[in-house]
Amino acid sequence: MTSKLEILEKNTAKIDITVDKETAQKAYDAAVKRMSQHVNIPGFRKGKAPKNVVEKYLGIERIKVQVVEDLFPFEFNKAVDENKLEVATQPSIESFNFNLGDDLTISAKVELKPEVQLGQYKDVTVEFEQYNVPDNALELELDAIRNRFSTVKNVEEDRAATDKDLVLIDFEGFVDGKAIDRGAGKNYTLDLGHSNFIPGFAEAIVGHKKGEEFTIDVTFPENYMEETLKGKPAQFKIKLHEIQTRILPELTDELAKKVGKFETAEALKEDISKYIENSVNTENEKRKMEAIFNKVLNEAKIDIQESMIQREIDAVFAETKAAAERQGQDWNKIVEAQGKDAVDSQAREEAIRRIKNSLIIEKIAKTEGVKIEQADIVQQVSVIAQAYHTSPNEILKEITNNRHFFTAITQQAAIKKVNDILLNNNKFVAKSV
Repeated sequence: MTSKLEILEKNTAKIDITVDKETAQKAYDAAVKRMSQHVNIPGFRKGKAPKNVVEKYLGIERIKVQVVEDLFPFEFNKAVDENKLEVATQPSIESFNFNLGDDLTISAKVELKPEVQLGQYKDVTVEFEQYNVPDNALELELDAIRNRFSTVKNVEEDRAATDKDLVLIDFEGFVDGKAIDRGAGKNYTLDLGHSNFIPGFAEAIVGHKKGEEFTIDVTFPENYMEETLKGKPAQFKIKLHEIQTRILPELTDELAKKVGKFETAEALKEDISKYIENSVNTENEKRKMEAIFNKVLNEAKIDIQESMIQREIDAVFAETKAAAERQGQDWNKIVEAQGKDAVDSQAREEAIRRIKNSLIIEKIAKTEGVKIEQADIVQQVSVIAQAYHTSPNEILKEITNNRHFFTAITQQAAIKKVNDILLNNNKFVAKSV
């Protein structure tokens, strides 16, 4: 096989492949034999008809097409390796010429990945926003646990509600004097310190007493899901039935046993302290990675062809739509609420970001000679199994049955190695506040 390469505009290439006549003839004879086994030719058993009869019955041109389909993938891959090409899509056959007894020639076009010119990605100093937890982080976590096991009782004394209370209320909302659809509730328990109502709603109840009836003024957020309520001022009539307070249990060994496999409160504290420390380290590693990768991304020069961007935009839309539908949301309403131009713009930005990220990782991996070993795959399988609360064997079964899944795991392993290269070969300095 010989090949001739011609680079065209928009990162496309034309490859002319020549397959020698001996190889072409062998492929032709093999195709005749194979195809004869799948057709019923009168007077002959399947696969037993003479070659000339099969040719007449099927048509020589049809057999030639089959030969091209048989030979092209292998010959094309050889041409790609020979010319050291980085292809972005499956190739398309433009034409072929095949006269029996002569060489077979095939002309194909393929889209190439754009060239990536990296800036300096090692031995640089990068600032990052360091993540810190408050000094009382342990106490806050312990309070959260005590809250989970708390009990609630009605406040008997005559006092106003605070932002640490729960309240039992009736409410009814109005916009422009008209009742809001599904904007009313009876005997609703609202946590004033952890409310998911619109901003200002819970805060406006603080300071009122049991038995009071009053009206509060709030404004719906501009990004509210219901189009007719976006940014609208509203009034809610409130009737406050009860004020309730939480009774937090003491942090005892018995409580620790209820939380998990802890024999003592001290063991629970030690576990939480380790969790906090690991969380801080993990978050700061993530922030360092984002900082160095953003630097590499901003300095890289990549001329991405529009066709590549459009394919990725289609993928972004498909994933976003599927995610919305899994959550029971109407994709068309989401587009209508956000505006088609805004949705299209966001999808394009995301598509370009994904393409650049992928190409940069591939470029660094190639430059650094990154190789994926069996141990890397095993480690990645363990990470995925832990994330999905399943066994590594289940993930391995999925890999065996799904080639695309194996490819994805290999890519994730490569990304991790590239991330390690970037983290281990640069200096990171926390931004001063």
